[in-house]
Amino acid sequence: MLTVKNLGYEVDGSDIFSNVDMSISTGDKAGLIGPNGAGKTTLLNILAGELKPTDGDVIKENVEVGLLPQDLSDWLDRSVYDFLEEVTGIKSVKDEFSTAEELYAKEPGENTLVLFCDAAERLGHYEVDSFDGRVARSLRGAGLSDDFVSREIGDLSGGQRTRVALAAIMSAPYDVILLDEPTNNLDMEGIVILEKFIKGSNAAFLMVSHDRRFLRNATSRIIELLGGDKGVNQYGLGYDEYVEARVAAYESDKRRYNEHQVAVKGVQARVRDRKVQANSADRGGRARSDNDKLGANHRAGRAASHLSSQAKALEARLERMKSEAPNQPQEPISLDFMFPEAESKGNRLLIVSDLEVVYGADESSPVRFGPYSLDVKTGDKIAITGANGTGKSTLIKAIMGKVKISGGSSKLTTTARVAYIDQSQTLPEPDKTPLENLLSLAPEISREEAMHLLVKFNLKRDTLTTMAASKLSGGERAKVLLASVAAKKANLLILDEPTNNLDIPTIEGLQEALATYNGAIILVSHDREFIEGIGIDTTITL
Repeated sequence: MLTVKNLGYEVDGSDIFSNVDMSISTGDKAGLIGPNGAGKTTLLNILAGELKPTDGDVIKENVEVGLLPQDLSDWLDRSVYDFLEEVTGIKSVKDEFSTAEELYAKEPGENTLVLFCDAAERLGHYEVDSFDGRVARSLRGAGLSDDFVSREIGDLSGGQRTRVALAAIMSAPYDVILLDEPTNNLDMEGIVILEKFIKGSNAAFLMVSHDRRFLRNATSRIIELLGGDKGVNQYGLGYDEYVEARVAAYESDKRRYNEHQVAVKGVQARVRDRKVQANSADRGGRARSDNDKLGANHRAGRAASHLSSQAKALEARLERMKSEAPNQPQEPISLDFMFPEAESKGNRLLIVSDLEVVYGADESSPVRFGPYSLDVKTGDKIAITGANGTGKSTLIKAIMGKVKISGGSSKLTTTARVAYIDQSQTLPEPDKTPLENLLSLAPEISREEAMHLLVKFNLKRDTLTTMAASKLSGGERAKVLLASVAAKKANLLILDEPTNNLDIPTIEGLQEALATYNGAIILVSHDREFIEGIGIDTTITL
């Protein structure tokens, strides 16, 4: 079992998260979700032993824990076998055993024997002897041939690297496997393969994901990391229970907040009434004739004093009520503001004719994509789908003039106003703040408008002008890009995996906004629920 007790992590004196208590047991299939910036990736790195927590403990009871990478850019000069051997922990336990064996041979004794036996036990636990066979089966299971084992990562296409990352998950001997957005950039076939593997595996999984259908299909429980000092919420029956519980909790919190507001206003009114009555009683005593003045003043003074005491007691109660006030629940995010009304349907925006792209590191066997043709009009909603490596992102980049074309043409009409988000969710100035990046992407808006727009995307106000964009989470970067889309008032959206790294409420808000958007959309996405929810009317499969 993997147990977390009172875990916390802070940066520059500010809590990323704290008060985190949870456990992962044998066979668990748990999804880890939460707002962008809540620290989900940080938590995985702590559990994997790659970061030390600021507070609390991670207790591993006879389990091996490993975090599998989805980005292979650090291994470009390594073979697929070397990569798999390293990220699955096999190389580490082999090296540990060799070191212990040599040490025992040089200095035989009780201590070195214990080290040697521990290393041998880990070697068996990781099933090192059967690793090569497991690698071959995993490569085939991921849709790759056996000969990939000797190929260099740097020579593989993006789609092939994604499948190698999938093979790493399938060949990992860990008892608890940690995954960070495993479906990002994985095609639909690959996602289905991953779902089936997870459900059939004896290992426990803790997976950060915002792919709702993947969470529904692959997990049996949900852990929601709330960020700050709020700890976690846990849902034991999977994603659908989480959705129902989230709605119920919102309605309950909203009702409690509204009832508290009504109660506060009632006490405020009673305070005002007592003060008015106290003043009236005091004035009434002073208005009496001289003959009655002494008795009247005495009675009025007592009444006024009593009413004033009541007012003070009510004021003290009011302060207590305010200090104990429940937090106002955050409304479900709405991004309807993102898109203005577009012009009438049918206006031509983009004409792509027999577009071809040829590229590749090996000039003797270049990769060819195309020819592609598109005629995009206002109101069109086009999804480009296909397996990894078929050229979806390449087509998008060619349309946008980001890669050189070898034939055909891509032309925007004079009425087209384009907003583009690339798959990597690239910000133009990573060393500058989110606010500065938005102003760079949308120079037509003012600083105040930019700030207001970023806040609408639930980005933390204190980070907008102080934190470098390079330190933002992937989801926070995506929100800055979405803010730039809103600022441009585009009538043609070209979106390459726009839901990558976004938190679930933002994905739901974006889906609803795009479903009612009157402009044109060209979308590359592997998020099945997102594609269906938008209402795509044309699908191009490459």
